[in-house]
Amino acid sequence: MARPPTRLRVLSATDIDRAIDMPASIDVMSAAFTQLAAGRANVPQRLGLTTDDGLVLAMPGSLPDERALAIKIVTVFPGNARSGLPSIYGLVLVLDASTGAPVALMEGSHLTALRTGATSGLATKFMARGDAHVVAMFGAGVQARSQLAGVRAVRGIREVRIVSRRAELAEQFARELAGLDVRVLRDASTALRGADIIITATTSSTPLFDGQDLDPGAHINAIGAYTAQMREVDSVAVRRARVVVDTRQGALIEAGDLLIPMREGTIDAEHIVAELGELVNGSIPGRTRADEITLFKSVGHAAEDVALAHRVLETATVQNIGTMVSL
Repeated sequence: MARPPTRLRVLSATDIDRAIDMPASIDVMSAAFTQLAAGRANVPQRLGLTTDDGLVLAMPGSLPDERALAIKIVTVFPGNARSGLPSIYGLVLVLDASTGAPVALMEGSHLTALRTGATSGLATKFMARGDAHVVAMFGAGVQARSQLAGVRAVRGIREVRIVSRRAELAEQFARELAGLDVRVLRDASTALRGADIIITATTSSTPLFDGQDLDPGAHINAIGAYTAQMREVDSVAVRRARVVVDTRQGALIEAGDLLIPMREGTIDAEHIVAELGELVNGSIPGRTRADEITLFKSVGHAAEDVALAHRVLETATVQNIGTMVSL
């Protein structure tokens, strides 16, 4: 007896944007982190494979509340930029939670950028001052765009300062930000002066600015460094800040921004005051004073991908978005 073909809904980056916007994505992340905080997510630590040229990551996860099941595969090859190729590729495979059958395949790099921006938007909602309106943006790639979109969804941003090693990318990014006061700067200290929100979205392995230059009340979203050896934020900034992470487990394995200061003896693990889910459920405040410096460190968690992919598929199915293929 012939086996029936597997029917998959294939969703491109454009299809994902048709299915969900940033405010809705932030709502999805809020629900996902609530489940994480309550211990209702089934997500093992991600598996990493290092090659001579890059990193391969596999991240399965399940959210029983939504009967959501998926796995993401990501490759990070920084040298691709020399050939004009993206540094990050990714795919998300959504599975039927009852049968394990593949039901959808999504462009994973865009989904990752969207959920990471939404997660930072969620953290900003709880940690940045309510009157924050000036952003210092380090980086000008895909993640930078999503990060700024997440922040703009929760705060009335009026001014953006962009700092990037690649001037042409920074200028292009600036041209896209119609309606905002945008400047491209070379000097980090100038960008930080008066900045309410600082976003680091680079692949740098060394700090991007001097933590002494942070103004009281500033909030940092540090999302670019993804290994224990990488850091975008120096030990001074970390020591001065109230630190929240997406998950302690991931941060204490992969967050060089925090692990390096720990190895130096500048801070210890107790310097992490909360996970994001604890802010969402109201058990711990994200900010305690207007002049407090706050820092959200994210290394990513598969629960974010599973939750967003599930919601995207629900909408795409109802609205017939994407392309159906048989395997």
